Amino acid sequence: MPFLGSPIRAPAHACDPKIPPSISQLFRTNSVPSPMDTQRIHRLLEERKAELAAFAEEIERARAQVQRLEEQRDLVQDVVQELDALMSPVRRMPTDIIAKVFEHCISDQPTPRADPRVAPLLLGQICRSWRYLLFSLPCLWATLQLDLPSCSKDWEALVQSKSLSMHVWLSRSKALPISLFLNHAKGSLIPWHALIHLDKEILTLSCRLKQLSLHFSSRSLSCLLTFTQSSLPYLEHLELQNTNTLPTTENPPPIVLHSAPNLKSLSLSWCSLDLAGFQIPWAQLQHLNLEYDASSFWNPVHSDYLQTLAFCPNLTTLCLGIGAPINDVDPAHIAPVTLPHVHTFKSSIYVQTQYLNSFFDALRMPQLRHFDIRNVSLALGSFTGQTECLPFLARCADTLESVCFNRVDVTDTAMLACLGQLHRLKTMRFLPGVLRLNHGLIGALTHDEGEGERVCPALEVLHLRCSSVVPVEAITRLVASRCQMAAAAVRLRQFSLQFAAFEYGLDTRDDKIKQVQAQLKEYVEGGLQLVLTKSSSSG
Repeated sequence: MPFLGSPIRAPAHACDPKIPPSISQLFRTNSVPSPMDTQRIHRLLEERKAELAAFAEEIERARAQVQRLEEQRDLVQDVVQELDALMSPVRRMPTDIIAKVFEHCISDQPTPRADPRVAPLLLGQICRSWRYLLFSLPCLWATLQLDLPSCSKDWEALVQSKSLSMHVWLSRSKALPISLFLNHAKGSLIPWHALIHLDKEILTLSCRLKQLSLHFSSRSLSCLLTFTQSSLPYLEHLELQNTNTLPTTENPPPIVLHSAPNLKSLSLSWCSLDLAGFQIPWAQLQHLNLEYDASSFWNPVHSDYLQTLAFCPNLTTLCLGIGAPINDVDPAHIAPVTLPHVHTFKSSIYVQTQYLNSFFDALRMPQLRHFDIRNVSLALGSFTGQTECLPFLARCADTLESVCFNRVDVTDTAMLACLGQLHRLKTMRFLPGVLRLNHGLIGALTHDEGEGERVCPALEVLHLRCSSVVPVEAITRLVASRCQMAAAAVRLRQFSLQFAAFEYGLDTRDDKIKQVQAQLKEYVEGGLQLVLTKSSSSG
């Protein structure tokens, strides 16, 4: 079979008939040409070099011609692009439509930052007319997030530069109310003589502030509160967050708002929160967050929340981080507190105290629909026998639609007694710690035909955590009983199950997940959203 490779190039003398055989036969040999052949070789060299010079000259002329053609092509191409641009629909788009597009670019992304890679600064790099329009729309410059680095060699120069950027940015918003988010992640402390520039700028803008969020260390927060002495006619949301990971004895002074007639949302989080000296228009608040996002390392302490909540009759959303009370609270002197409009209540539990039981016993929320409780203690596992919130949930049974327990340790008996009263419950997330994985709850939530009243008959979303010792058949029966229901009944739409690392020995969770997926395939094809995952040993 012939070789199918690249064609072999013929020797040069084979292509030139003017080379006599007496010379061509000397190619690729060490033989010396004769005197006569030497004269012929000199003549042939002169002829061939002249031919090479002619070829080179002709190639240069061809290259020059190609270059001229390419230049003419580029000119025509530029004209075509200009003509295409004249016909572009964007050119004929009304200015107000482009302005709406700009507004959507801002609203569809996180809080705007002074970053040329994202809107609004990115939009100004397109053309002069867009840049002019961009700077003429105050609504695009009414919100700014400014992030300070964790450390700096010259804090004063850095803060001055950031303050100037903030001033230029917000000056384009004209007289609109503004939203300002300032963040300094954990790192080196910012000296007070540098923070004074930032504090002055915030004070200057205070009469226009609509939202203000300050995430700094407790010492830095203390240097940025001068704005509270000013009138805050537009302020609706105020958030002060201590970014220290470890506990500290330094805390900002009590917040005293002299004038904030439109304040609707307040979020405070630092190591020790004594609300006794605070002067806040509590009665007009609709959203309140106290210590909910505190660091787990703090073990935060706080004053009696009930005394503060008694002045907040218009709350609709409440988020609390419950630690140890600053002063001992006598349960006999605790009066019930009713929050008639609260529909969402979230709580983070940092430490188990008697105050927790007294707090939930005194709390009344007749319109509560969503309840979330999580154990954020650094202790391994969960709090043993934490049932303080269950009587509270029973009081809210007529309205409660969603509950979430995260690393909260409740026995099967206590949990089932509570769930048996929640007839309107649509969503349940029960993610206990490894100390009590509530394997009996899977069987209790399974309803076979012919049995009595169903537990949580309105359940549509169920998220549980268990170990891999739970039989696949038990999980399948639970899902089947919730999906194979009469047409008029509520069916399970979403089922999530976390397999915790509970038992010793070989980890069989991956195999268990595959088995459950195979058993529930028909329900997934019928529309069930199935999520099977593995959780860590700490939950």
